[in-house]
Amino acid sequence: MKTMHAARLIEIGKPLEIAELGIPQPSTGEILVRVRAAGICSSDIHYQDGRSKVTRLPITLGHEIAGEVAACGEGVTLFNPGDRVCLFYLITCGKCMMCCTGRDNYCKEAKMLGKNIDGGFAEYLVVPERNAFTFPDSIPFSRAALMTDAVATPFHALKRAHIQTGDDVLVIGIGGLGIHAVQIARIMGAGKVIAMDLSPEKLSLAKKVGATAVINPLEENVEKRIEEITEGRGVDVAIELIGLSRTIRQAVDSTGSGGRTVVVGICPEEMGLNPYHDLLLKERTILGSADQSRADLPTIIELVAQGRLDLSHSVSLELPLAEINRGLDILRKKEDNPVRIVVTFP
Repeated sequence: MKTMHAARLIEIGKPLEIAELGIPQPSTGEILVRVRAAGICSSDIHYQDGRSKVTRLPITLGHEIAGEVAACGEGVTLFNPGDRVCLFYLITCGKCMMCCTGRDNYCKEAKMLGKNIDGGFAEYLVVPERNAFTFPDSIPFSRAALMTDAVATPFHALKRAHIQTGDDVLVIGIGGLGIHAVQIARIMGAGKVIAMDLSPEKLSLAKKVGATAVINPLEENVEKRIEEITEGRGVDVAIELIGLSRTIRQAVDSTGSGGRTVVVGICPEEMGLNPYHDLLLKERTILGSADQSRADLPTIIELVAQGRLDLSHSVSLELPLAEINRGLDILRKKEDNPVRIVVTFP
């Protein structure tokens, strides 16, 4: 049996272990993908630390994946060996009402790569062909991997916010998702895009990719600065990407009449709201946004291929699989404020 290497979570709270496993074989309708790049996400740290639960141990983590088709199972018609593909990370039934209406992130049978089933911190993995999307040679594998989550998640969230031409948008949290949210808001027609973060380096990067204004809460009053930038109206859309009750509250308070707040950050705490004063009087809306849809990926790939969505600042560091624990530690400690760290394979 031919073998491969994979980074496995064996025990919660412990480093990942590099294991030698058999290379999986594709069944009918599946493809074998030779992984070339896999992004390290904060979710991977949450799984390792036990803050979010994986459904089995041991498991191979990693859900931001790009690679090449290595082999095709019987009945595969969309791909050939050698095709460059990035992967939608939810394995769904493809038949239910949710899947058939573009809401496959709510499929009751959905299983997430790197959480419920083995993911992309491995040299190979098998997925249904419907989970793969081709991308051109002009997009490096390390950037293509990020399109599947770090880009797709804020894209899906801002699409839910129904940005109108000229809307003012506040992006709270300029990390691996926020840096792309700034650009996506501009592409969707936003007028002013305000980036908010505690890191001067990340705010500087936000300006480079299109933020028209930045706010550092450690240095200025957020409420007064929002009023100043929007001439007292408040923002039309606020997207919260951190997952703290106080920043979600800040997002809601920053919106004006008819404002929409989209919550993406995972927050386990409760947050008090007064329905009359906080929502009804100003006709505000609060939306949740979970993951993304398969339908989002073709548009994202096209935007990146055209150069309208710039991912040249998105990959802070590339590491081999053998150094995956170093990458997780760098992200956990926020050393040098990485946007995304990517595991790459030769």
